[in-house]
Amino acid sequence: MSSTVKLVTWNVNSARARIVRILDFLERHNPEIVCLQEIKATEATFPHDAIREVGYQADIYEQPSYNGVAFLTRGAVEDVRCGLDNEARVIAGTIHNLRVINVYVPNGRKVGTPKHAYKLRWLDALDKFLDAEREQYPEFILTGDFNITFDDLDVAHPDNWRESVLCDPVAREKLKVLMNKFSLSNILRKSMPGPGVYTWWDFRTRGFDWNDGVCIDHILGTQAITDASTNAWVDVDERDLERPSDHAPVLARLSQVTSVPEAN
Repeated sequence: MSSTVKLVTWNVNSARARIVRILDFLERHNPEIVCLQEIKATEATFPHDAIREVGYQADIYEQPSYNGVAFLTRGAVEDVRCGLDNEARVIAGTIHNLRVINVYVPNGRKVGTPKHAYKLRWLDALDKFLDAEREQYPEFILTGDFNITFDDLDVAHPDNWRESVLCDPVAREKLKVLMNKFSLSNILRKSMPGPGVYTWWDFRTRGFDWNDGVCIDHILGTQAITDASTNAWVDVDERDLERPSDHAPVLARLSQVTSVPEAN
């Protein structure tokens, strides 16, 4: 891997609807690795040509109209693995010798509903997926839209969000257990300990206008990768541009790290 890699996670809320925003972002930031969620596209409808014209390749896990995750990269993605179930929510790959697992965790809609129960089961399945990944890749990045806040530091107005599925204590605890099990740390919070660091604002309530934000898009790294992260930040300005996603991109700069074991 090169001495420095810039990695991005971004729920774009439709790659086709947001292609102008994506191309502009790539030109401004020139990242090596971009992890997209909620691309809402198939291989046939994803804007591969436009991405290719600006020097990137796209590896996607497709699903028509819903979900979908992708890598945009400068360079090849190796050992690609996809999926936990029949929804396109996980893609893993090795990029610049760095193992990256890109996830779109179910929202859960409302605590106590069947969709919430599915979210909790999905997190258990992710735990098993990471077990298999760690056997081959002891160091890795787990990133994406988690639809979970860690604690009240991730919420602008905690009292207003207390009953939200994004602040569900059961899901928070599952994420905490998963992080402890795999020795994962919050790379964004390492650089920006908060409060006041948010990545999503609800269109329906015009949350961005009064900064009623939450942080649900995370970049988590195993210890060696976290130690090698030199900076992380949220491109909040992107959220204020024309026809934005409701999420802002999260960026991290990593240096001198590899997650590919040496051959015996």
